[in-house]
Amino acid sequence: MSTVPCETSGPTVAPLLDRIRTLGPLPFAVLFAAFFSPYFLIAYLVQTFWALSGLVSGDGVNLGHDFIAFYSGASIALNGDAASAYDHAAMHAVQQQVIGAPVKFFPWFYPPVMLMFVAPLAFLPYPAAFALWVLVPLVALLLVIWRYAGHVLASAAILIFPGTLQSVLSGQNGVLSALIIAGGLLNLERRPVLAGAILGLLSYKPHIAAAVYGALLIGRYWRALATAIGVALALAAASVVVLGPEPWTAFLRETQVAKAFTEDGRLPWVFMATTFAAARLAGLGVSASYALQAAVSCGALLALFVVWRRREIPLEQRAAVLVTVIPLTTPYAFSYDLAILGIALLWLVRTGFETRFRHHEPVVFALAWVIALTGWMLAKASGVLLTPIVLVALLAVLLHRILHRGPIAPAASIAIQNDKFTSG
Repeated sequence: MSTVPCETSGPTVAPLLDRIRTLGPLPFAVLFAAFFSPYFLIAYLVQTFWALSGLVSGDGVNLGHDFIAFYSGASIALNGDAASAYDHAAMHAVQQQVIGAPVKFFPWFYPPVMLMFVAPLAFLPYPAAFALWVLVPLVALLLVIWRYAGHVLASAAILIFPGTLQSVLSGQNGVLSALIIAGGLLNLERRPVLAGAILGLLSYKPHIAAAVYGALLIGRYWRALATAIGVALALAAASVVVLGPEPWTAFLRETQVAKAFTEDGRLPWVFMATTFAAARLAGLGVSASYALQAAVSCGALLALFVVWRRREIPLEQRAAVLVTVIPLTTPYAFSYDLAILGIALLWLVRTGFETRFRHHEPVVFALAWVIALTGWMLAKASGVLLTPIVLVALLAVLLHRILHRGPIAPAASIAIQNDKFTSG
């Protein structure tokens, strides 16, 4: 009986496997990455909207997922009691009132500056506000990437990049962070003051901004750094004037709650992207997990220092290292924060095509491409969070390509094009 499946499946499966083996690592990585993103997007949208009844599914998952926290915070801020956004009972009550049904609670751990940013959203109905929240930063990011890369295909790649999809579908701000970082770095060399003003907006996420401002310090971009810090301080002062001092007192108190939630898993470790979360999920204690996180953070910061102190290294290469280092330097980063990885992967794939990929690079590229989604899926199924391991592997590939550029022969077609260009 067992021979029947083998005979019927052999003629279809065996040639397919042989075909995959003959593709080579690079075409397979590209095909896998290109197939995975649309497949996940379609499956997710079908599952989500099939389960929805109004603004919530049967198991209490609301449309927009995490966006409910931003919209509820905006509503509270407009009501004149911004400090209540840090009151869990008050925040949960508003979230259920907005959706009109019992929903999962999303705490508010952002500084009051963010309340100022999102407050206008409360003037719109929830679905319209959600669409505005995800589409405006997304379109702006695609335009910035188009300008950065000079080709519409780069924007298309970012659009289907799983890190982007994870941010958009979860109603989070990873795309917004990527937009601020990309926009700031794009202007860093020629317009340092403008770059600093843009990067100053990243102060809404201090644990993400720290590595970016550290890179400016290491790279001696004094004008950009001073402007970024000035903008961050000005925004904080404006939030005190607009919202009062009470929200800042509540925020500082809430940082300890966020720390406790991260340590005990009330912020699910499977959805995070950090060494600390991977260690806790693997069963390590809090102290051991912090020690492991500190070791990885120090290594990542060392890589940042080595690359950013050398201004002769092209900025796009230093930018690739920066966005890869960011989630490795903090114990508090989620899968939606990996939208920034698209910047690194764009550079890696472009330079790989120009100078040929080394044998291990397509594998790392493919893993890094899908890890924002597969990381938490695998962690949920197996209890093993591979995301920080993939990030470390990507950082190693980037450093090797940037710092140890050996005599790699260009692809024949590119070499011919270069000959024509130089001779013409």
